[in-house]
Amino acid sequence: MEFQDVNGWRENALKETNPAIAIQALLALARLTGADPAHKPTRPEAPADFREKFYGALNRLASGWDKLSLSLKTDLLRVYEVALVRLGPPSEESRKAILEVLDSRFPSESAGLNGELTQVLVFLKSPTIAEKGSKLLSTSPSQEEQMDVARYLRVLKEGWTPETRKAQFEWLAKAMTYKGGNSFGGFVDNIRRDAVATLTAEEKTALGSLVEAKAVASNLPKPIKRDFVKTWKTADLEGKLAEGLSKGRNFERGRTLFGQTSCFSCHRYGSEGGAQGPDLTGVAGRFAAKDLLESIINPSKEVSDQYQAVVITTDDARVVTGRIVNLAGDNIMVMTNMLDPNTMANINRNKIESIEPSKVSMMPTGLLDTLNEDEILDLLAYTLSRGNPQAPAFAK
Repeated sequence: MEFQDVNGWRENALKETNPAIAIQALLALARLTGADPAHKPTRPEAPADFREKFYGALNRLASGWDKLSLSLKTDLLRVYEVALVRLGPPSEESRKAILEVLDSRFPSESAGLNGELTQVLVFLKSPTIAEKGSKLLSTSPSQEEQMDVARYLRVLKEGWTPETRKAQFEWLAKAMTYKGGNSFGGFVDNIRRDAVATLTAEEKTALGSLVEAKAVASNLPKPIKRDFVKTWKTADLEGKLAEGLSKGRNFERGRTLFGQTSCFSCHRYGSEGGAQGPDLTGVAGRFAAKDLLESIINPSKEVSDQYQAVVITTDDARVVTGRIVNLAGDNIMVMTNMLDPNTMANINRNKIESIEPSKVSMMPTGLLDTLNEDEILDLLAYTLSRGNPQAPAFAK
């Protein structure tokens, strides 16, 4: 379409009602009509009333949000983003109309959508995005999802309260201990720097030492208190797996529980999570549902050599159990808690009397004991789905 004369199809694109067609057409229209910030010369100017018509067309599509597939929702939000950059900010009337459509959709059922929605709502200065976004910083199950929200909130100046500002900067202190690649620390520093630049003098005074806070002791999210349900055994659930995982499961609840049961703290899943335990992205290719359930309930039944802990006894009767993660000269560093990889024990190798393989897995027991049966099935379905919300287990 972008190679055709835009005057021949502009009005059709603005009037199209089929979302799958309209979203692609409007994307092409935004690219052809709006100024391209990366290239010169810019595109020719559109008709005077074009911008408002364009945002009106997007809003009509967004009004049917609940009927759109996840991919169409994502595409629609990205067209909003391209339009806001290429066409410029909407009129105040259109801005309020967009917020009326999108504000109530945040937070969404999808982590990916939450990032896109945060970006658009921050740009449009939503009056609710500071409160909702700061809450997601503490409730999102993985550090990657939290980072996605934080990197857009960092430039927001409007709508903050003392409570939401405090939540934002408490999260920044926690994020300084998160794990990532060589550039990760720099990204967190950049988020902090930009967030500090949005503070008023009064906010800086109110936040006090939090403005320049050092890293907190642990990168673990605050645990969500859950009531004890029962001490689950494999026999309690194995007869219900076939029917229970065939359909009707809840993808987003499974993902949330994957975080609340500390799975993200130790295991990689897709592009998220830790690296202390095995990567679980492809666990469906290695485990049947019963085997996965049993490995969670009884993690010590079979322990992989790759992740097996050792028991170190020293000549002064000290006993340390964990995984050796570093050896520097005579100093051995042992990770003693997989849920908090910053917890290390230092041992002088000259004082070691024995090193034996541990028969007990470092994976804690009782991870399912605060979940009910439906929640356990949702967690298993998510873990076995390879991160695909369209997997058969989630069919209605």
